[in-house]
Amino acid sequence: MTKPNDEYVGWLVEHSMLNNAKKLALRYGGQGRMWQQPFAEARPRAASALASVWFTAYPAAIVTRPGESVLRTLADPHLWTALSAIGIQGVHNGPMKRSGGIRGQDYTPTIDGNFDRISFEIEPSFGTEEDFIAMGRTAAAHNAVVVDDIVPAHTGKGADFRLAEMGYGEYPGIYHMVAIPETDWGLLPSVPPGREAVNLSPATVDQLKEKGYIVGQLRRVIFFEPGVKETDWSATGVIVGADGVSRRWVYLHYFKEGQPSLNWLDPTFAAPQLIIGDALHSVDVLGARMLRLDANGFLGVERRAEGPAWSEGHPLSVVAI
Repeated sequence: MTKPNDEYVGWLVEHSMLNNAKKLALRYGGQGRMWQQPFAEARPRAASALASVWFTAYPAAIVTRPGESVLRTLADPHLWTALSAIGIQGVHNGPMKRSGGIRGQDYTPTIDGNFDRISFEIEPSFGTEEDFIAMGRTAAAHNAVVVDDIVPAHTGKGADFRLAEMGYGEYPGIYHMVAIPETDWGLLPSVPPGREAVNLSPATVDQLKEKGYIVGQLRRVIFFEPGVKETDWSATGVIVGADGVSRRWVYLHYFKEGQPSLNWLDPTFAAPQLIIGDALHSVDVLGARMLRLDANGFLGVERRAEGPAWSEGHPLSVVAI
């Protein structure tokens, strides 16, 4: 394994959500008008007043005409005439942005129904950004709104995660991930050929907690499967960073191995920057009028003096967005 070249690192940065979030943020710096009526807060009564009856259009479940994209189907005026006639006031379009992962410069498919987001771009198989905007305009013409999805709890293994694995800049701060010193690599299981990471046993998680590396086991293991996912923590193989240093990381994933969890408590505030950028993109670029937050209940993770970590019902889950 060799140090990644600067050109590849630059390509990853250009395709990362954090970098694009920062670009979006520059449009609003010093413009208080954006925050006089903050969109980034939970206002359920206002949402129901704006649109009390929604059509949930999960993209993978939409049957299209031959050669027609999901978004063009959802922008069809005939569809909206029918929806309007039965009182539909909003379309919740589900996760529409590119998801899955990146290996080298190749994109890999979603592993969880597009809830493993890696980009602000529209998933090409669903249509284009222009198609999304057209859907919003058609909905508006029928007195309805678009409700977009953001995922504050995790991403896929896209450019942001690859840069985090390389120890590049503030990218490791996006995730609940810890570089384990080489002196303790003996605690970590080996990663089988063809795999990127391996799930940790409860005993290993307890050892790492005792050494102060991680918060330990959580209250429950979603997608639990013996021998496959016995804890919410996995370890990478040896990864050579952008600085030439070899590291092995342990990272949290509430859901699947390919969905690393975001760390909203990291002092870089990299995760909140990324998610606010995603929200700005949905509202101000795509024209969504509301946002649904997926898996919002998993944002806060803290160690407790005894027992499993505080991982659900944390106040941050309520006040973060």
